[in-house]
Amino acid sequence: MTLKNATILITGGAGFIGSHLSSELSKHNRVIVFDNFSSAVLKPKDLLNLGVSRVIRGDILNEKQLEKGLRGIDVVFHLAVACVRLSLSEKLPVHTVNATGTLEALIAAKKNGVKRFVYVSSSEVYGSAEKNTMDEQHPISPTTVYGMSKYMGELYTHYFNDREDLPTVIVRPFNTYGPRSHCEGVYGEVIPRFAVRAVNGKQPIIFGSGTQTRDFTFVTDTVDGIIRAGQSDRLTGEAINIAYGAEVSITDIAKIICKKAGVPFRPIMKPARPNDVSRHKADISKAKTVLTYQPQVDIASGISHYLSWIKDSYPNPKTLMKSVPAINWSI
Repeated sequence: MTLKNATILITGGAGFIGSHLSSELSKHNRVIVFDNFSSAVLKPKDLLNLGVSRVIRGDILNEKQLEKGLRGIDVVFHLAVACVRLSLSEKLPVHTVNATGTLEALIAAKKNGVKRFVYVSSSEVYGSAEKNTMDEQHPISPTTVYGMSKYMGELYTHYFNDREDLPTVIVRPFNTYGPRSHCEGVYGEVIPRFAVRAVNGKQPIIFGSGTQTRDFTFVTDTVDGIIRAGQSDRLTGEAINIAYGAEVSITDIAKIICKKAGVPFRPIMKPARPNDVSRHKADISKAKTVLTYQPQVDIASGISHYLSWIKDSYPNPKTLMKSVPAINWSI
Protein backbone atom coordinates (compact mmCIF):
# COMPACT_ATOMS: atom_id res chain seq x y z
CA MET A 1 0.00 0.00 0.00
CA THR A 2 1.06 3.59 -0.57
CA LEU A 3 1.13 5.92 2.41
CA LYS A 4 -0.42 8.92 0.74
CA ASN A 5 -3.61 10.68 1.84
CA ALA A 6 -4.00 8.05 4.57
CA THR A 7 -5.14 8.62 8.13
CA ILE A 8 -2.32 7.39 10.35
CA LEU A 9 -2.08 7.05 14.12
CA ILE A 10 1.37 6.94 15.72
CA THR A 11 1.59 5.75 19.32
CA GLY A 12 4.62 7.28 20.99
CA GLY A 13 4.60 9.91 18.26
CA ALA A 14 5.98 12.59 20.58
CA GLY A 15 9.10 10.57 21.38
CA PHE A 16 12.48 10.65 19.67
CA ILE A 17 11.92 8.37 16.67
CA GLY A 18 8.16 8.90 16.81
CA SER A 19 8.43 12.68 16.41
CA HIS A 20 10.60 12.33 13.31
CA LEU A 21 8.22 9.72 11.90
CA SER A 22 5.24 11.99 12.64
CA SER A 23 6.89 14.89 10.85
CA GLU A 24 7.79 12.86 7.76
CA LEU A 25 4.43 11.11 7.39
CA SER A 26 2.56 14.40 7.88
CA LYS A 27 3.90 15.63 4.53
CA HIS A 28 1.44 13.45 2.59
CA ASN A 29 -1.00 12.10 5.19
CA ARG A 30 -3.28 13.02 8.05
CA VAL A 31 -1.28 12.07 11.14
CA ILE A 32 -2.64 11.68 14.66
CA VAL A 33 -0.20 11.32 17.55
CA PHE A 34 -1.24 9.23 20.57
CA ASP A 35 1.15 9.70 23.49
CA ASN A 36 1.11 10.04 27.27
CA PHE A 37 4.09 12.47 27.04
CA SER A 38 6.01 10.69 29.82
CA SER A 39 9.19 10.65 27.70
CA ALA A 40 8.19 13.11 24.97
CA VAL A 41 10.79 15.24 23.20
CA LEU A 42 8.16 17.59 21.75
CA LYS A 43 5.09 19.29 23.19
CA PRO A 44 1.68 19.05 21.49
CA LYS A 45 2.02 22.52 19.95
CA ASP A 46 5.43 21.56 18.50
CA LEU A 47 3.92 18.48 16.85
CA LEU A 48 1.11 20.55 15.36
CA ASN A 49 3.70 22.99 14.02
CA LEU A 50 5.41 20.05 12.29
CA GLY A 51 2.20 19.27 10.41
CA VAL A 52 0.56 16.72 12.71
CA SER A 53 -3.23 17.01 12.37
CA ARG A 54 -4.20 16.05 15.91
CA VAL A 55 -2.58 15.15 19.22
CA ILE A 56 -4.24 12.80 21.71
CA ARG A 57 -2.84 12.69 25.24
CA GLY A 58 -3.59 9.06 25.97
CA ASP A 59 -2.33 5.94 27.72
CA ILE A 60 -1.51 2.82 25.72
CA LEU A 61 -2.98 0.76 28.58
CA ASN A 62 -6.31 2.62 28.55
CA GLU A 63 -8.70 0.54 26.45
CA LYS A 64 -11.32 3.27 26.02
CA GLN A 65 -8.80 5.92 25.01
CA LEU A 66 -7.25 3.56 22.46
CA GLU A 67 -10.55 2.49 20.93
CA LYS A 68 -11.68 6.09 20.58
CA GLY A 69 -8.33 7.22 19.20
CA LEU A 70 -8.23 4.50 16.54
CA ARG A 71 -11.62 5.26 15.02
CA GLY A 72 -11.27 6.00 11.33
CA ILE A 73 -7.57 5.09 11.24
CA ASP A 74 -6.09 3.41 8.16
CA VAL A 75 -2.61 2.58 9.48
CA VAL A 76 -1.10 2.35 12.97
CA PHE A 77 2.60 2.80 13.68
CA HIS A 78 3.11 1.51 17.22
CA LEU A 79 6.15 3.06 18.92
CA ALA A 80 4.91 3.61 22.50
CA VAL A 81 7.48 2.02 24.78
CA ALA A 82 9.11 1.88 28.20
CA CYS A 83 12.89 2.00 27.78
CA VAL A 84 15.58 -0.65 28.23
CA ARG A 85 17.39 0.91 31.21
CA LEU A 86 14.14 1.30 33.13
CA SER A 87 13.62 -2.45 32.76
CA LEU A 88 16.64 -3.14 34.94
CA SER A 89 14.82 -1.80 37.99
CA GLU A 90 11.14 -1.65 37.00
CA LYS A 91 10.61 -5.00 35.31
CA LEU A 92 6.85 -5.44 35.64
CA PRO A 93 5.87 -1.89 34.53
CA VAL A 94 8.15 -2.19 31.49
CA HIS A 95 6.68 -5.58 30.57
CA THR A 96 3.16 -4.20 30.99
CA VAL A 97 3.71 -1.20 28.72
CA ASN A 98 5.67 -3.04 26.04
CA ALA A 99 3.85 -6.38 25.90
CA THR A 100 0.35 -5.73 27.25
CA GLY A 101 0.33 -2.26 25.69
CA THR A 102 1.04 -3.77 22.29
CA LEU A 103 -1.76 -6.30 22.78
CA GLU A 104 -4.14 -3.48 23.74
CA ALA A 105 -3.18 -1.55 20.60
CA LEU A 106 -3.67 -4.62 18.39
CA ILE A 107 -7.10 -5.33 19.89
CA ALA A 108 -8.19 -1.72 19.34
CA ALA A 109 -6.82 -1.76 15.79
CA LYS A 110 -8.73 -4.94 14.96
CA LYS A 111 -11.98 -3.58 16.43
CA ASN A 112 -11.67 -0.39 14.39
CA GLY A 113 -10.91 -2.07 11.06
CA VAL A 114 -7.36 -0.74 10.73
CA LYS A 115 -5.85 -1.79 7.39
CA ARG A 116 -2.25 -2.22 8.57
CA PHE A 117 -0.44 -2.34 11.91
CA VAL A 118 3.29 -1.56 11.95
CA TYR A 119 4.97 -2.67 15.17
CA VAL A 120 8.29 -0.97 15.82
CA SER A 121 10.15 -3.58 17.86
CA SER A 122 13.88 -3.50 18.68
CA SER A 123 17.18 -5.17 17.89
CA GLU A 124 17.30 -5.92 21.63
CA VAL A 125 15.16 -9.00 20.94
CA TYR A 126 18.28 -10.69 19.54
CA GLY A 127 20.51 -10.22 22.58
CA SER A 128 24.23 -10.32 21.70
CA ALA A 129 25.33 -11.36 18.23
CA GLU A 130 26.02 -15.07 17.86
CA LYS A 131 27.39 -14.69 14.34
CA ASN A 132 29.16 -11.98 12.34
CA THR A 133 25.98 -10.25 11.19
CA MET A 134 22.46 -10.54 12.54
CA ASP A 135 19.78 -11.28 9.96
CA GLU A 136 16.09 -11.72 10.75
CA GLN A 137 16.64 -15.44 11.41
CA HIS A 138 19.25 -14.77 14.09
CA PRO A 139 18.37 -16.58 17.35
CA ILE A 140 16.10 -14.62 19.68
CA SER A 141 17.86 -14.37 23.05
CA PRO A 142 17.12 -11.07 24.82
CA THR A 143 19.28 -10.15 27.81
CA THR A 144 16.79 -7.80 29.50
CA VAL A 145 13.10 -7.67 30.37
CA TYR A 146 12.90 -4.84 27.82
CA GLY A 147 14.12 -7.12 25.03
CA MET A 148 11.85 -9.93 26.16
CA SER A 149 8.83 -7.61 26.39
CA LYS A 150 9.48 -6.29 22.89
CA TYR A 151 9.61 -9.87 21.63
CA MET A 152 6.33 -10.62 23.39
CA GLY A 153 4.92 -7.70 21.42
CA GLU A 154 6.20 -9.36 18.25
CA LEU A 155 4.45 -12.62 19.12
CA TYR A 156 1.15 -10.80 19.68
CA THR A 157 1.66 -8.97 16.39
CA HIS A 158 2.24 -12.25 14.53
CA TYR A 159 -0.85 -13.72 16.17
CA PHE A 160 -3.09 -10.90 14.95
CA ASN A 161 -1.68 -11.19 11.44
CA ASP A 162 -2.08 -14.97 11.31
CA ARG A 163 -5.28 -15.50 13.35
CA GLU A 164 -7.20 -12.22 13.45
CA ASP A 165 -6.85 -11.05 9.82
CA LEU A 166 -5.04 -7.83 10.75
CA PRO A 167 -2.16 -7.19 8.30
CA THR A 168 0.99 -6.45 10.28
CA VAL A 169 4.67 -5.65 9.77
CA ILE A 170 7.40 -5.83 12.42
CA VAL A 171 10.38 -3.47 12.22
CA ARG A 172 13.53 -4.09 14.26
CA PRO A 173 15.53 -0.85 14.34
CA PHE A 174 19.07 -0.93 15.63
CA ASN A 175 20.54 1.83 17.81
CA THR A 176 19.17 5.12 16.52
CA TYR A 177 20.63 8.56 17.20
CA GLY A 178 20.24 12.13 15.96
CA PRO A 179 18.46 15.40 16.76
CA ARG A 180 16.02 15.19 19.68
CA SER A 181 17.52 11.91 20.95
CA HIS A 182 17.41 11.45 24.71
CA CYS A 183 20.39 12.42 26.84
CA GLU A 184 18.47 12.82 30.09
CA GLY A 185 18.05 10.53 33.05
CA VAL A 186 17.06 6.92 32.56
CA TYR A 187 16.17 7.59 28.91
CA GLY A 188 19.65 8.82 27.97
CA GLU A 189 21.36 7.01 25.09
CA VAL A 190 25.11 6.62 24.68
CA ILE A 191 25.77 9.00 21.76
CA PRO A 192 23.71 11.87 23.24
CA ARG A 193 25.35 11.39 26.65
CA PHE A 194 28.86 11.40 25.15
CA ALA A 195 27.96 14.41 22.99
CA VAL A 196 26.53 16.51 25.82
CA ARG A 197 29.62 15.90 27.93
CA ALA A 198 31.92 16.68 25.00
CA VAL A 199 30.33 20.04 24.10
CA ASN A 200 30.80 20.94 27.77
CA GLY A 201 34.48 19.98 27.66
CA LYS A 202 33.90 16.83 29.72
CA GLN A 203 35.32 13.37 29.16
CA PRO A 204 33.04 10.47 28.16
CA ILE A 205 32.03 7.96 30.81
CA ILE A 206 32.38 4.44 29.40
CA PHE A 207 30.78 1.50 31.19
CA GLY A 208 32.59 -1.79 30.80
CA SER A 209 35.56 -2.33 28.49
CA GLY A 210 34.30 -0.09 25.69
CA THR A 211 34.73 -2.95 23.22
CA GLN A 212 30.96 -3.46 23.09
CA THR A 213 29.70 -2.74 19.58
CA ARG A 214 26.50 -1.34 18.15
CA ASP A 215 25.07 -0.70 14.70
CA PHE A 216 24.31 3.02 15.04
CA THR A 217 21.73 4.41 12.62
CA PHE A 218 20.89 8.07 12.02
CA VAL A 219 17.27 8.84 12.74
CA THR A 220 16.38 9.89 9.18
CA ASP A 221 17.56 6.50 7.92
CA THR A 222 15.59 4.69 10.61
CA VAL A 223 12.43 6.64 9.75
CA ASP A 224 12.92 6.00 6.03
CA GLY A 225 13.15 2.28 6.72
CA ILE A 226 10.07 2.26 8.96
CA ILE A 227 8.00 4.05 6.32
CA ARG A 228 9.20 1.76 3.53
CA ALA A 229 8.33 -1.27 5.65
CA GLY A 230 4.90 0.17 6.41
CA GLN A 231 4.16 0.50 2.69
CA SER A 232 5.42 -2.93 1.61
CA ASP A 233 2.81 -5.59 0.94
CA ARG A 234 5.65 -8.11 0.54
CA LEU A 235 6.47 -7.77 4.25
CA THR A 236 3.00 -8.51 5.59
CA GLY A 237 3.35 -10.89 8.52
CA GLU A 238 7.14 -10.59 8.59
CA ALA A 239 9.92 -8.86 10.55
CA ILE A 240 12.72 -6.77 9.08
CA ASN A 241 15.94 -5.18 10.31
CA ILE A 242 16.49 -1.46 9.80
CA ALA A 243 20.04 -0.25 10.48
CA TYR A 244 23.11 1.27 8.87
CA GLY A 245 24.83 -2.09 8.60
CA ALA A 246 28.18 -1.29 10.26
CA GLU A 247 29.63 -2.29 13.62
CA VAL A 248 31.26 0.43 15.77
CA SER A 249 32.65 0.04 19.28
CA ILE A 250 31.59 2.28 22.14
CA THR A 251 35.20 3.42 22.55
CA ASP A 252 35.43 4.40 18.88
CA ILE A 253 32.18 6.35 19.16
CA ALA A 254 33.60 8.24 22.13
CA LYS A 255 36.81 8.97 20.20
CA ILE A 256 34.90 10.33 17.19
CA ILE A 257 32.76 12.59 19.37
CA CYS A 258 35.72 13.91 21.36
CA LYS A 259 37.71 14.62 18.19
CA LYS A 260 34.85 16.49 16.53
CA ALA A 261 34.15 18.45 19.71
CA GLY A 262 37.83 19.31 20.21
CA VAL A 263 38.11 17.47 23.53
CA PRO A 264 41.11 15.25 24.41
CA PHE A 265 40.13 11.60 24.67
CA ARG A 266 40.69 10.55 28.28
CA PRO A 267 37.63 8.43 29.08
CA ILE A 268 36.36 7.77 32.58
CA MET A 269 35.97 4.00 32.88
CA LYS A 270 33.20 2.52 35.03
CA PRO A 271 31.93 -1.02 35.74
CA ALA A 272 29.77 -2.59 33.03
CA ARG A 273 26.04 -2.05 32.82
CA PRO A 274 24.04 -5.08 34.03
CA ASN A 275 23.02 -7.46 31.21
CA ASP A 276 24.64 -5.30 28.53
CA VAL A 277 24.71 -6.58 24.95
CA SER A 278 28.29 -7.22 23.78
CA ARG A 279 27.92 -7.14 19.97
CA HIS A 280 25.40 -5.88 17.44
CA LYS A 281 25.78 -5.70 13.67
CA ALA A 282 22.74 -5.91 11.44
CA ASP A 283 22.39 -7.78 8.19
CA ILE A 284 20.17 -5.43 6.17
CA SER A 285 20.14 -7.49 2.97
CA LYS A 286 16.40 -8.07 3.26
CA ALA A 287 15.67 -4.35 3.62
CA LYS A 288 17.89 -3.54 0.66
CA THR A 289 16.27 -6.20 -1.52
CA VAL A 290 12.61 -5.93 -0.52
CA LEU A 291 12.42 -2.21 0.30
CA THR A 292 15.30 -0.85 -1.83
CA TYR A 293 16.38 0.67 1.49
CA GLN A 294 19.78 2.33 1.43
CA PRO A 295 21.00 4.20 4.52
CA GLN A 296 22.48 7.58 3.67
CA VAL A 297 24.21 8.90 6.80
CA ASP A 298 27.48 7.34 7.98
CA ILE A 299 28.51 7.56 11.62
CA ALA A 300 31.00 10.42 11.21
CA SER A 301 28.54 12.58 9.27
CA GLY A 302 25.72 11.74 11.65
CA ILE A 303 27.72 12.70 14.72
CA SER A 304 28.79 15.98 13.10
CA HIS A 305 25.16 16.78 12.34
CA TYR A 306 24.08 15.88 15.85
CA LEU A 307 26.78 18.00 17.51
CA SER A 308 25.78 20.95 15.32
CA TRP A 309 22.15 20.47 16.32
CA ILE A 310 23.05 20.53 20.02
CA LYS A 311 25.02 23.76 19.60
CA ASP A 312 22.23 25.38 17.57
CA SER A 313 19.46 24.22 19.90
CA TYR A 314 21.24 24.90 23.19
CA PRO A 315 23.34 28.10 23.12
CA ASN A 316 24.22 27.32 26.74
CA PRO A 317 24.86 23.55 26.69
CA LYS A 318 25.73 23.59 30.39
CA THR A 319 21.99 23.41 31.06
CA LEU A 320 22.01 19.90 29.57
CA MET A 321 24.65 18.61 31.98
CA LYS A 322 22.17 18.58 34.85
CA SER A 323 20.13 15.95 33.02
CA VAL A 324 23.04 13.58 32.34
CA PRO A 325 23.73 11.48 35.47
CA ALA A 326 26.86 9.37 35.79
CA ILE A 327 24.68 6.24 35.77
CA ASN A 328 21.27 6.13 34.09
CA TRP A 329 19.85 2.75 35.03
CA SER A 330 19.42 3.43 38.77
CA ILE A 331 16.07 5.04 39.59
